[in-house]
Amino acid sequence: MVERPLHAVVLPVTEAGGRLLELLSGALDGTGPAILPLDPDLPAERLTAILDTFAPAAVHTADGVIQRSGGRPAGPDTALVIATSGSTGQPKGVELSAAALRHSARATLDRVGATPGQRWLLCLPATHIAGIQVLVRSLAAGTDPVVTPRADADVLAGSGCAHVSIVPTQLRRLLDADPAATWARGFTSVLLGGAAAPAALVDAARAAGVPVLTTYGMSETCGGCVYDGRPLDGVTVATGETAGGGASEDQDHIRITGPVLFSGYRGRPDLTAAAMDG
Repeated sequence: MVERPLHAVVLPVTEAGGRLLELLSGALDGTGPAILPLDPDLPAERLTAILDTFAPAAVHTADGVIQRSGGRPAGPDTALVIATSGSTGQPKGVELSAAALRHSARATLDRVGATPGQRWLLCLPATHIAGIQVLVRSLAAGTDPVVTPRADADVLAGSGCAHVSIVPTQLRRLLDADPAATWARGFTSVLLGGAAAPAALVDAARAAGVPVLTTYGMSETCGGCVYDGRPLDGVTVATGETAGGGASEDQDHIRITGPVLFSGYRGRPDLTAAAMDG
């Protein structure tokens, strides 16, 4: 099996629908390197620490491509590495395959009832899995994403998009600015994730006509894998004792299976073994 080079991508949000989208497309179809998207606004010492930990062979910046010595290749099926600190504060690299990303994207398109030509609005960081998946879904749908650094009501209203992913804080601000949610009238789905959404917030949005779908997931599941309490096609979710433990098993334990799961943590077989069941 052939190893793939890993390239970090440190580009401003304005490049999410341009250079980043191009690199992501190459990572998914195998014509380009695997990519590691990183926020260019990270403190220099934090960015350096992540680059040293994950050892990409090159870094794409707004000023060009910087080659690095000592780069470690990605696994042959790895298309994307998402940097996440988790609960320890130490950087972890979640390795995701093209197959997993594509399955998640296509299952989401099916779940939201996306039709040909409908576009996605990206108003989340493209360095996090929720933002990246907006781009993957756009590629899967054959449409160009609309990218904005702000989730303002006027921006959403004028986007011409049918689908968007936002977090509860963004939804609260949108409703505070426009309680009638006129900004949502052109959307057929508003995916809400990234944190637990208060029931009152969801109820208020739906009462105003916002087509909200609550999502649950993480980087390790290619983002949202449960929509409004129902897993995406091919995904199974079990909790508590049904997750494989006995009576003493932590009732908050969740076991997720399916084709959206990550391949492992980059360079950390110990963490991978601890997270994977079998």
